[in-house]
Amino acid sequence: MAHDAPTLTRSRLLTGLVAAGAGAIAGGAVLGALPDEAGSAPSARLDTAILNFGLLLEEVQAAFYAEALKRARLAGELRTFAEVVGGHEREHVRFVRGALGRHAQPVPKLDFGDDTADAQRFARSALRLEDLGVKAYFTQAVNLRPATLAQVGRIATVESRHAAWIRDLAGLDPAPDPVEPTLDAKTVRQTLKGSGYVR
Repeated sequence: MAHDAPTLTRSRLLTGLVAAGAGAIAGGAVLGALPDEAGSAPSARLDTAILNFGLLLEEVQAAFYAEALKRARLAGELRTFAEVVGGHEREHVRFVRGALGRHAQPVPKLDFGDDTADAQRFARSALRLEDLGVKAYFTQAVNLRPATLAQVGRIATVESRHAAWIRDLAGLDPAPDPVEPTLDAKTVRQTLKGSGYVR
């Protein structure tokens, strides 16, 4: 099996998704607060920044699946995937918003363009979105305090199952790497301009 995800219809759109999402919060304040791997001592303030980063990703994912179910004419296992994963993402949003309380950022304005227009575009975009989400969570995990990490880990492991599922549906190796690759804050900053999802 091939190990690379299919290319997207928009040039490198999802490569910058997590980055653009983080930058959209408080004029980039959250992104600026995110350290590279093992780059900062865990603290309550950093937990809040990382949780808001995760919240935006979850909001994007939940809305992406909801729109695809209405628009992309999904059928069979691909539709089952979107229904199940979309439900998980809505629960993740609820969970993270509950953890953040009054510190949670508002729901972002989103635009998925043609990426929910049909089943093929949806599958390609979902694959990249899930892979990026897993990398983002695991990169920032080392910067969380233990109690927060224990809770976030319960989401991150489910996200990795989503990624494996969509990779399998796309005919790709569901577990191509022995260790999860990371997406450091520098890479996030460099890809800020790549996404059209978050306005």
